Amino acid sequence: MLSEHFDLRVPGPTPVPPRVQRATIRPMINHRGGEFTALYERLKTGIKEVFQTTTAEVFFITGSGTAGLEVAVANVVSPGDPVLVLVTGEFGDRFARICQAYGAEVDRIDVP
Repeated sequence: MLSEHFDLRVPGPTPVPPRVQRATIRPMINHRGGEFTALYERLKTGIKEVFQTTTAEVFFITGSGTAGLEVAVANVVSPGDPVLVLVTGEFGDRFARICQAYGAEVDRIDVP
């Protein structure tokens, strides 16, 4: 049963609108089929509008927020690079640990 008030708790809470809840009960589509290809093309066009770009390529990361942090570090940070990390909670701490794992010289500022 769909609730009119549902909070997503990771990393929320953030409210999940009923129309989004309803979308999750629709049948899945084949990620190798034509329907997915058409959806993906619409998403690529729409995301470029969101980021106001017509030339830069925008990539979707099909993973968690932590996967996004690691993608960013893996593509920008080299071993020995200085990285300043402002740690205000779990995600900042995780970002610092990812940077360290990639060999960065991490300077942490922990903020309550």
